[in-house]
Amino acid sequence: MTKKLLLLAITAIIVLALAGCKTSKKATEGKQSPLVQTEWQLEALYQKPIDPATCMSQPYIVFTGEGQYNGSLGCNSFFGKYYQKKKKLQMEFAGATKKLCPQMETERLFLKGLKENITSFSIKDNILIIYADKEEIFRFKAREESTDK
Repeated sequence: MTKKLLLLAITAIIVLALAGCKTSKKATEGKQSPLVQTEWQLEALYQKPIDPATCMSQPYIVFTGEGQYNGSLGCNSFFGKYYQKKKKLQMEFAGATKKLCPQMETERLFLKGLKENITSFSIKDNILIIYADKEEIFRFKAREESTDK
């Protein structure tokens, strides 16, 4: 009986520990993606669409639940802190890797945007728009859930 209780307690602890692990959420059809823990893929910078062919990989950003953000510029990685209250948003750029990449224009503009005085955001139809004052700086789309399994 004691062995069964011990086994049950260990199983419960493992299940709770695994349930507490966080991963980036992906957009699901019909649901609005939250700002936090969603992988937001870059679509436009300063109201101009990006050309994915100029990036080594898809640029994205993820806001953690701990007030930090991180992501990829397409080749280099970046990170920083953010403060959010309702639709207000402040971002403090902390740093980025500095690899020399074949195409750097998207990365340069993305970094410039991260250093802007970010003030607010909106999310509609799984599109995240981040503003500096009232100017659109970034437009992201929530990463779609992969059907490959």
